[in-house]
Amino acid sequence: MTRILPLFTVRSASEEDVMAIVDLAKEAQTEIAQFRGHERLLEVWTLTEQQWATAINSDKNVVLVALSSMSIVGYAKGDIDVKGAICTVGHVFVDQQARQLGIGAGLVGEIARVAKSKGCQTLDAIALPGDRKMKNLYERIGMPARLLIASKNL
Repeated sequence: MTRILPLFTVRSASEEDVMAIVDLAKEAQTEIAQFRGHERLLEVWTLTEQQWATAINSDKNVVLVALSSMSIVGYAKGDIDVKGAICTVGHVFVDQQARQLGIGAGLVGEIARVAKSKGCQTLDAIALPGDRKMKNLYERIGMPARLLIASKNL
């Protein structure tokens, strides 16, 4: 009998996952440093261990991890707005060794499912200018760009 096992699983993050998430977030920060606007994003994006633990336990956040071969290889975080109508995916990262398996799409898809169950009507997602891989991920899963924010330091 042949049995097909999934290449990865996605689940809600727990406090035990915080250090793995922090380590992956550091990789993500290094990777996004090549894109315009990364400085501004990192001001709100960089979270301490305690902030991750708080987000994991908050009803206003959806924090997920992806596992492959029993190891955490990706994470995603969605933030639900004050009115509870919009969930914004601000973090999606998959370790380079685990890419091309559909993990990013799986993480965003699960955020969408959880956000909808919490009453959200819209799922937004953030990508930096020039981050074609992230933009392609969103487009592949049916999330075309609807807003571009231009900015100038004064």
